[in-house]
Amino acid sequence: MAGRAPLAAALLAAATLAAAPAARAGLAPPLLDFSLGGTFATTGTPGGGGASASLSPMWPAGDRARFGLAIFADDIGTQLASLRDVNSGAFLGTVATDHRWAFGAGWRGDADVVTRGRWSAAATGTWGYWRVEDDRRGTTFAAAGAVGFTLGAIGRVRLAPAHTLGLALRYHRLFPDRASAYVRTERYASASLVWGWGRTDER
Repeated sequence: MAGRAPLAAALLAAATLAAAPAARAGLAPPLLDFSLGGTFATTGTPGGGGASASLSPMWPAGDRARFGLAIFADDIGTQLASLRDVNSGAFLGTVATDHRWAFGAGWRGDADVVTRGRWSAAATGTWGYWRVEDDRRGTTFAAAGAVGFTLGAIGRVRLAPAHTLGLALRYHRLFPDRASAYVRTERYASASLVWGWGRTDER
């Protein structure tokens, strides 16, 4: 839990730093994609899903494709336990015990599949590194790294010359170290709203 604030600051800093080299090299500024949604269909324990966020600076690669970076943080889930009276055994409610989340960065590529006026649909994929951590009341007690990829689709509508809004569905596949005794998260899915900022040539 405590790691979220520094990560949010890192997302904003990354967007600023991504634009600087492009400006110095005379390239077009990146198109920024910010996604906010949730995870589901998680494997491993804790699981159950939670919030999901990502930031991607993307540069055009031809008329219908974009390539760039992805920085992401995904809540995998929280394990709940029953709280009972120590004397009577009466049920008092449920409390959160262990929590799992994943964060990381990678390369991302998008390719438009269908474009109709202001509407478009694209295939999207990411290859990168995930750090999966378990914490108990904010204190990390287990962690592991993994390489992995995402595959998905994004549908968008252009609201203004420099603004788009869309919906993304993604499948996430992680390949952790199988020699580790760490209880792994190997698969999950996510759905999110995507806000895009950056002027592109009108089709």
